[in-house]
Amino acid sequence: MPHHHERDRGRRAVRPTTIACTGLLLAGAVWATQGARGIGEPAVGVKSEASARSLFSGVFAESAASTRHACSFAPGTRMAYDVVSDTRIEVDFGRLSDDVDAGGQVQLKATPAQARQTERSWHIDLVALAGEDDGASVLAARIEDRGTVITGDAAPGVAPPAALSDTFLIRVDARCAIREFGWRADGDLAAARDQQQLAAGLGFWAPSDPGRAASYAGTGFDSTGRYTAKYHHEDGRVTGEALSFVLADGVASGMTVGVEIVASTIEIALSEDAWFESLSDTRELEFSVGERAFGTQARTITARRAEAGSFAPRIDPGDAGWRWGVLSNMLHDSSQDFDAKLRDLPLADAMARYRELLAGGQLGDYGGLLRGWLRANPERTGELVALLRAGEFDGQQHARAGVFWALGAANTEQARTALVGVIREWPETRHQISAAQALAMVERPTPEMVEAMVESAGREGLHAVERGSMVLAVGTLAGTNATRSPEVAAAARAEIRGWLSGSRDEQQLGHALQAAGNAGHDELAADIRPFFAHESATIRRQATHALRNMSPEQAYPSLEKMLADDDRTVRTSALATAADISRRSERAPTAAMVELAAGSLDGALQAEEHAAVALLGEAARRGDARADELLRAHVKARVAGPEQDPQQLAVLARSTPGHWRAAP
Repeated sequence: MPHHHERDRGRRAVRPTTIACTGLLLAGAVWATQGARGIGEPAVGVKSEASARSLFSGVFAESAASTRHACSFAPGTRMAYDVVSDTRIEVDFGRLSDDVDAGGQVQLKATPAQARQTERSWHIDLVALAGEDDGASVLAARIEDRGTVITGDAAPGVAPPAALSDTFLIRVDARCAIREFGWRADGDLAAARDQQQLAAGLGFWAPSDPGRAASYAGTGFDSTGRYTAKYHHEDGRVTGEALSFVLADGVASGMTVGVEIVASTIEIALSEDAWFESLSDTRELEFSVGERAFGTQARTITARRAEAGSFAPRIDPGDAGWRWGVLSNMLHDSSQDFDAKLRDLPLADAMARYRELLAGGQLGDYGGLLRGWLRANPERTGELVALLRAGEFDGQQHARAGVFWALGAANTEQARTALVGVIREWPETRHQISAAQALAMVERPTPEMVEAMVESAGREGLHAVERGSMVLAVGTLAGTNATRSPEVAAAARAEIRGWLSGSRDEQQLGHALQAAGNAGHDELAADIRPFFAHESATIRRQATHALRNMSPEQAYPSLEKMLADDDRTVRTSALATAADISRRSERAPTAAMVELAAGSLDGALQAEEHAAVALLGEAARRGDARADELLRAHVKARVAGPEQDPQQLAVLARSTPGHWRAAP
């Protein structure tokens, strides 16, 4: 069955990511089969390579709002599937010689080449609980783990089944993609991660109209990471391939690693009364450092429809005891990543080396050195903090900032305790702000950290800018830990929600909106929405910008409204925000947004025009013929105009699909 585009049989390079070096791949052969590693972010969080996006030009792509509910289910619909995943990992760090730059303060160990293959079998029962207005369905799910077989270097013959909890929830988009999962707040998070990791491989994008042939693009996530794929549908069968890939959060720490898709094949048989009849997804990835390959991962998932059992739980999806989202990876303990030579190194010697590296101006180098020293000598953290308290770095902005960065990045209990102490006990506001910003970096935050940051932000006598810095740090902590530490992130969002409802001062309200934007969680959309009607254009602009990290489902309807705002700066913010969301989520702007953006092309100031061009460019790349037409007409009008600005023409050409060259 031919694709809309002929398949590029060459390899598709994906933007470099970073990955933990120690126990990198084999620590869980792992990503796609064991609960020790979780899945990445929801589909709306995908960023793909520009080169991959260019392949979407002319390929059919639609937003969820335009679907015909190809994968919606009436309450009570039952389904079941038998699933097998087969993953093969091969790693040889010996291929990396000493002249390869791994990036940052990373120690490569010449471990022997290793290979491991993992096969996991399981059964999943599903029953639809409720349908939603946009066609999405909430499914209750139960997994029966039928065992794991591991073969290869230093591997046990059989791995015991994971302790999966009885029931969890899946919110499935009307076009069959998985949006998010539900788990009990008082449940076992490790088991919930394992459930999500297994079920995530079943998601895909169905056509908007199952009755016709179509080619289109979609984004998704699974146990290994986040991907963008192109699909073709014809006669009830969907075929496709992954175009770009980003490793899941949590394996991304340590050295810079390139990921390349060597091969990819997706085959799905659709069903009129179920999620699908059968699914097969095969993918091979290659990992490299400094353009030198050191490992591969080949993974195949096959799922076939099975006889539905008697699974019929009584569940209210709206019960406050359910938490929604996607649990991130169980993070690698980075506090153990350090150069052994730093152990017992006198602080004076470490500081001498720190100042030498400081002259080079690379935070990853000078800050990385102190981070490693703190990890190697956690019991001596107080010595470094004492230097800071004594004024050793006063008047030295970069040196002082590097110390706080190292305390935040060390991720040791001693460093976290020291930062909380700075916030609560030190009198200098500048130190409190730096400590709050450092705590926002911590991989495993605690409720005490949120409390300390909130208390400091509410302290009397703070300048508005100082208070704002504290508030923004709370938002950053909430956004960074939404999937890593969901309960702590939820506590931070509750504080932001309180600031949004309780702030009367316009400047404080602006800070709260910025914090909500940093948090970037859909549940804050309802708290932001009232400010779109605020009398202040500044507040409306900040509220619009606060949607930048939210899903298209939550953001696009509000952005449509703000694109018609009377104030130019609000419209510009709405245009830029919509373009950012489309670029991040790979979801085309709506037809209404395209038409509204057209009104900002002519007679607008340059900032608004550029933002409109950016939005139309994202729509055109995803197959919107109207956006493509508007862009091309605008470029031609600019070229034919009496005044030509080469820089402005370059901006327009970059946002317009096709090949443009200067006339001789």
